[in-house]
Formats: sequence, C-alpha cells, structure tokens
Amino acid sequence: MPAKKNSLVDLVELHFNWYPFMEARDIYKLIYQGVMGPEHLITSSEEFFRRLDEEFELAIPNRDERLTEPVSCDHTIFRVNLRAYKYRHPRFTLLFKSIMETAQGISGELNEVRFLWMDFVRACEAGVLKDFILENILEFTTWLEKHEYPAVHHSEIYRQRYRPSYRIISHQFIPLLETGKRG
Repeated sequence: MPAKKNSLVDLVELHFNWYPFMEARDIYKLIYQGVMGPEHLITSSEEFFRRLDEEFELAIPNRDERLTEPVSCDHTIFRVNLRAYKYRHPRFTLLFKSIMETAQGISGELNEVRFLWMDFVRACEAGVLKDFILENILEFTTWLEKHEYPAVHHSEIYRQRYRPSYRIISHQFIPLLETGKRG
C-alpha cells in the first residue's frame, strides 16, 4: 500500500541524502520516472527482456544496497536496484513480469512532468532546496523546454559515483519481489 502523499521536496531531499552528487538532470529523471514509469524503455518485450538479461548477468549481487527506492511523491512507483535484487533472487523472471505489468498500468502525462519540474525549480528559487545551483537548474529547464521534456540519462557524475542499475515498478509488486512469491 502506498505511503501518505509526500511532497516533491521530501522526495528530492530523500534522494539527495542517498546520492549527494545528483545534478539537475538526475532530479528530472527521478520526476520523469515517477510520472511516466518504465514504459519509455520498452519498445518491445523481447528487446526489453534481452537488455534486462544482459544487465542482470553483469550485476554483482549486493546485500547492502537498498532493494527499492520511491520515485513518485505518493510512493506508488519505485526503482528496484538490480544488484540488491540479484542478491535475493538468482533469476529476474518475476521482476520482468512486474515491470511489464507496471508499464501497462501507468499512463503518465508530460504535463505532470512539466508541472513537477516547475515545482522543483520554484523550490530552488525560494531557497527551500539549497543543494542545487539555480543557474544550472534554469539552464537545464531551458533545454527541457526546447526538447519538450524528453526521457534522459543520468548525469555523468551520477553514473560514475553510483553505477545505477535498476528498473521501475509499481508499489504493488514490492511484496512479491521481497518474498519471491506470487500472491
């Protein structure tokens, strides 16, 4: 069951505590994933399965990494960290099914992405979120507007520091992933 509605500021602060080298692009990616879910990554189920299989094969199991991290303000959409998942499950079949079902159940709108991004910008302008350089935020906002709020990759520093390896799922599948059993 999802947690009570939290604010975008709470979500950003949570992730910034975990990942202090986050840049504007990484916050935007967080917002985008929380609204749009995994669907933008799935051009075909076969291709998605193949890419997940390749990444899962290379993942080194890690029991100390968080299994899940919320990416939506209402905690209904999560990242599942593949290294933590692989520590608990030697195969990814259940994860694959959960991702595909999540993609079918989310119908995010770019207008919501824009709205949440502008909430983030306003929080930075008001000094509520002080860990970001406002000039960089405004420059990235101009880029987002020019490119009509596309899906993006993590920043280079984020990729180097944290080696992100995760997939997006709905909160309803988390108990299945934690136990490995279908309800």
